[in-house]
This record gives sequence, C-alpha cells and structure tokens, in this order.
Amino acid sequence: MPTDAESAAQALLAVLPLLNRTMGGIVQGDAPDTLTMPQFRVLSFLSDGPLTVSDLARRRRVTMAAMGELAQALVERGMIERRPDPLDRRQQLLSLSVAGRCRYELAYALAQTQIAAILASHLRPEELTAVCAAISALQRALSSAESPQASGP
Repeated sequence: MPTDAESAAQALLAVLPLLNRTMGGIVQGDAPDTLTMPQFRVLSFLSDGPLTVSDLARRRRVTMAAMGELAQALVERGMIERRPDPLDRRQQLLSLSVAGRCRYELAYALAQTQIAAILASHLRPEELTAVCAAISALQRALSSAESPQASGP
C-alpha cells in the first residue's frame, strides 16, 4: 500500500503532463510569432534577470550545446540580447529585450487567464482553496529540495 507521499508523487506525476500540454497549447497558439515551451521557459528564467548560457543550461537541465542553440534562436528573433559578463570576460549574459519581455508577459498573462478560467469552471471554491494550499506546500518542499543545503556536502 503506497504511503501518502508516494500517492502524492504519483498524482503529481500524472497531472504535470496535462499541465504542460495545456500550457504548451496556450503559449504556442496565442500569436503568429509562436513560442515553444522551451523558449517560453528560457524567457521565464530571464524575466528575473540576466543569466549566462551555462546558468540556463543548468536550470533547464540540458546540455550547453542545446541551450546555446535555443538562446541563439531567441537572439535571432529579437527576444533576448547578449552582452559581455563584467565578472567573466569569457561569458556573455543573456537578458530579455524589450520585445522579449513584452512577448513573455503577454504569454504569461494569457496562460494565467486561461488556466484560471479552466480551474474556475471545473473546481468548487473549496477545491480551489485546497489547490492553492497544496501548490504552496509543494513549492516550499521542492524549493528546499533544490537548495544547496539539501544536497549535502
């Protein structure tokens, strides 16, 4: 018989593909200049501030080569800009361009609105409250598992 934690993990693993497909459909279908989910995620990471290609590759858990190609595609589309890293001349910092920030914010707002509509139309108020509490707890647990202290020496 599975533990509560195992049941929660199983449920989460089952819902994540549904959420990703929903997000992908929203992000990819909202404008003529379609964003892929990997592109949207890179814009999301850069919305918090500049990062290097190696920082992005680590966060996305992909190879440097794959992230380099993805970043270059976004540079060519005018979504992100490169500039020298003042702390390491061998690196370049990637940041959102004005167009990239606008595109990300539009896609994010649309996704939030459409997902909120789906939730509001299919969940009762008490279920929405429970979802918010569960997501908050999940974010706390996963954030602490990702922190350097959690991984040990």
